[in-house]
Amino acid sequence: MPIKTLPLLAIYGDLERARDIMRAWQPLDHLSPDDAEIVVKAIAEGIARGRRHGLEMGQCHLAA
Repeated sequence: MPIKTLPLLAIYGDLERARDIMRAWQPLDHLSPDDAEIVVKAIAEGIARGRRHGLEMGQCHLAA
């Protein structure tokens, strides 16, 4: 699965938060550093998408 560049919202703080999340998942300890970075970027992208979705929902609520 190709990993795209992270959206701007994911750059600040999300990568560090994603690394903390990944370190907490002990079954992922066996991953190579390259594979671990792919997982970290996928987690950070999920965090950013969730934040963006929440912002969009909030904007829709305010517009209604």
